[in-house]
Amino acid sequence: MSFIMLIILTAACSYQEQNAPGEMPVMIKVQLMVPEQASPGEAVSLQLKLTQGDAPVSDADQVQFQIWNKLNEPPPVSPEEGYMTVEKLEEQGALTAREVEDGIYEVEYTFDEPGSYVVQAHVTQGSMHSMPRKNVEVK
Repeated sequence: MSFIMLIILTAACSYQEQNAPGEMPVMIKVQLMVPEQASPGEAVSLQLKLTQGDAPVSDADQVQFQIWNKLNEPPPVSPEEGYMTVEKLEEQGALTAREVEDGIYEVEYTFDEPGSYVVQAHVTQGSMHSMPRKNVEVK
């Protein structure tokens, strides 16, 4: 009888509350904060705000900014590659952001030449990934 009680107690102590079947985790939200215009040779702050629910996320797995001139868009990722790795993004010139406040990540960037640019964030938190983008006109 004591063996059965031991099994019941062990099972009860190791029970962990789990999400109900089909219940989705709270999604991350990425708000890009970049200027609409910039001047060549002038450093600008590129920021994003990362939240999950109403809470800021301070321990993101990956926060990078990829910047390119619209005339030189980087090649898309092939289905065989699956997704763009941190290393692959860095090979294409992506910049790793640092956290400057709770949930606020930033890089400084200087646009060298006039033109129309795309700023795209690559944010990974757990199994979630977000890639918002905005345009910046450099005049």
